[in-house]
Parts: sequence; C-alpha cells; structure tokens
Amino acid sequence: MKKLVKWSKANWLVWAVALAYIVVAVTRPSAAGKGALLGLQTFGELAATLVTVFVIVGLFQVWVSEEFVMKHLGESSGLKGLAIGAGLGTIIHGPLVGVFPLLKALLAKGARTGVVVAIVSTWAIKLPMIPLELRLFGWRFTLLREGLLFLSAFIMAPLMELILGKDWGTRFRDTIEQE
Repeated sequence: MKKLVKWSKANWLVWAVALAYIVVAVTRPSAAGKGALLGLQTFGELAATLVTVFVIVGLFQVWVSEEFVMKHLGESSGLKGLAIGAGLGTIIHGPLVGVFPLLKALLAKGARTGVVVAIVSTWAIKLPMIPLELRLFGWRFTLLREGLLFLSAFIMAPLMELILGKDWGTRFRDTIEQE
C-alpha cells in the first residue's frame, strides 16, 4: 500500500487524467470512445519510438566509454564540447521524448550540462527538412532561423551552467547512482 501511495504522489498527473477521462466518459460517451482510440494509437506509435530509443541508449551505454564522453563532452571540453553538442542536436531526428533518455545517459557518463542544453537547443534544426523550408520560406528566412537556433545553444548553455551551478552535473549523477 505504501508503494502505491508513493507512486501516486510521484505520478499524480496519471490520476488527474484518469479522473478527467471518467468525467468525459460519463458526460460524453462517444467523445470518450474517440479519445480512447486516439490514445491507444498514440501509445502504439510512442511505444515503438521508445523501444528504439531504449535500444540505442543501451548500445550507447555499452559502446561509449565514460573516458570518451568526459574528454569530448565533459567539464573541460570547453567550446569544442558545446560545438559537438550543437552538431549532435542538429542531426538527431525524431521526437524529443526519445532524446531525453539519451541525454540522461550522456549526463551519467560525465557530459557537462551545457552540452546537453546545446543538444536540446539545436534539436529543433532538422537537416532533412531544410530543403522543404527553403522552398516554402526562402533562403533568407531559413538561414536566419537555423542560424539563430544554432547560436542560441551557445548562449543558453553557459547561462544554464551559470544558473544551475558548476556542480549540478555531479549532483545529478549522484542521484542517478542512488536510483
């Protein structure tokens, strides 16, 4: 019973959604049916994505050493680490929910906070979509948008490190080890 209470407190949003669904099911059964079908479809699509992400994260954890991450993406990586992170963010494809487990694995292996921020910041740049964006909006809009997104990584990363503090990554890794 204590585990259920603890889980419920940590996942209160699940209960809120369940309650909202019950209210809709009672007041508008047809809408609830459509919502349930859409929810199952979305869950199926997300499950496939998450399985793929977990396999990639598992392979990353086995194949990429802490020494490699610390050297190229760690606290002493400087601007080079941020540039690598920003570059990774531009080539990572798929939903952001799939990127978060990879970022957690990077942090666990010693990547600095700024690198993770750079990856998330530049994730919005989709290299395969640039030709379409060029056709629809023109080169000036596209280059400006992509350039600002890329540059924002180099502004946000140091700001996040400053606000969170230099030891945030270490504290984060410590909480992962306790899990």
